[in-house]
Amino acid sequence: MQTLIIKWSVGYLIFLYSLAYMVSAYGANNSIYITQSGGSSALTMNIDQIGNSNVIGTTSARVSLAGTGMTVDVDQIGDSNVIAATIAQGNSSSFTLRSTGDSNTQTLAVGGTGDTAGSDFDFAATGDSNVLAFTQGAAATATSGNTDIVIAGTSNNLNLVSEVVGGTNNWDVDGDSNDIDTTQTGNANHSITADVTGNTNNIDIDQTNSGGSTSGIVDLVAITTGGVIDIDQCTSGC
Repeated sequence: MQTLIIKWSVGYLIFLYSLAYMVSAYGANNSIYITQSGGSSALTMNIDQIGNSNVIGTTSARVSLAGTGMTVDVDQIGDSNVIAATIAQGNSSSFTLRSTGDSNTQTLAVGGTGDTAGSDFDFAATGDSNVLAFTQGAAATATSGNTDIVIAGTSNNLNLVSEVVGGTNNWDVDGDSNDIDTTQTGNANHSITADVTGNTNNIDIDQTNSGGSTSGIVDLVAITTGGVIDIDQCTSGC
């Protein structure tokens, strides 16, 4: 078993304006824990884990990132891998997560304490029985989050919550018996564009727009047999 624990802050790395960091782990039961706060300095991070039962953070010891202009790329290849990460604040940042395998669990919280303006989150999963819980924008200042989800497999579970102003969700799902729950709240301009192919998929969309001149858009194309689709658009209380 390998365990890698990394903590840094801008005070320790004052001599670096741009930080590049790469971790590669091959085999099973590898663990990575990272705490990073970079202020306005850019961070580039690439993490590759290949094998089964690998961990990047846990619910009790999450990976924690904060900064502006971050680029984070994570690849997990194998089964029963775990990711738990918090991006407290991240303007103009890019986050890419790719998961290949079965029974993997990803828990991500973005913009919990600050703005995520101009940030982009991309998630791609190939495999079965994977779980993604993604929350974006708990802070009132969080704006303009863009989320792209691509799923190929069966019995996957997606729980997506977007509380940002101007939240955009795009997802492409190809497979059977997937369960997708999406909630968008806030006071302006939410949109969901979805393309779903497969049978017995369960899709729930709650979209709340409140205050001022607002719009909520759902553009859904579903090729399915025996599926359940429930869409609610409200000014409050969805």
